[in-house]
Amino acid sequence: MEDIQNHKDDREIDIDQVGVKGIRYPITVLDKNTGEQQTVAKINMYVNLPRYYKGTHMSRFVEILNE
Repeated sequence: MEDIQNHKDDREIDIDQVGVKGIRYPITVLDKNTGEQQTVAKINMYVNLPRYYKGTHMSRFVEILNE
C-alpha cells in the first residue's frame, strides 16, 4: 500500500494543527494521601503539518501513549 502521508504536497499550504482529540486513556496519578490513584484522562494530541507533507499517521499518536 502506498504511503500517501510521506509524499510531497505541491499545494504549499502549512496546517497549524492536525491530530486527534478526546482520547480517553487510563492513567495513574500520584496522590498525597493514598500514594496513587487510578483515573481516566481525556487527551488531545496535535502536530503542525508543514507544507511539504500531505498528511500524518494518526494511529501513531495512540502508539506514543502506549509506549
